Amino acid sequence: FGECLPRWENYVEINPNVVDAYGIPVLNVHMSYGENERVMAYDMQDAAVQMMEAAGAKNVRPFVVPDRTPGFAIHEVGIARMGSDPKKSVLDQYQQTHDVKNLFVCDGAGFASTACQNPTLTIMTLCVRSMDHLMGEMKRGNV
Repeated sequence: FGECLPRWENYVEINPNVVDAYGIPVLNVHMSYGENERVMAYDMQDAAVQMMEAAGAKNVRPFVVPDRTPGFAIHEVGIARMGSDPKKSVLDQYQQTHDVKNLFVCDGAGFASTACQNPTLTIMTLCVRSMDHLMGEMKRGNV
C-alpha cells in the first residue's frame, strides 16, 4: 500500500482496436513493480510487525507478496497534472483545464502521485473548492 515511484516502463496507452459499450477506445495499462516497491513491501511488513508487537500482539506471522499483481490495492490518480503553467500541466488550481474553458476535471486525475493514504477526502475537498470557484465565475457572468 505504499507509493510506487514513477517509471518509464509504467504507462497507459489507448487501444486502437478495442472499444467499450459506448464506442470509446479502452486503455491498455502497462504496470510492473520496481526494486523500490519490493523493498518497500518488506519494510512495511517489518514496521507492521513492530507496531503489533508494541501493542501486545503475540506470535505475529508476517507475510508479504512483493510480486502481487499491480492494481490489487490502488488509489488511481494522475494523467492530468495540476499546475499554473499550461505547458507543464493540464489543470489549473481549480481543476479547470487550461485549454478547454468550462471543463473541470474533479477527480484524482490532477494529482501527480499519491502515497499510501486514501485520497478520497482530498479529492472531495478540491471538488468543493472548484465548484465554489465555478459558482463565483457564474455569478460574475464569466461562464
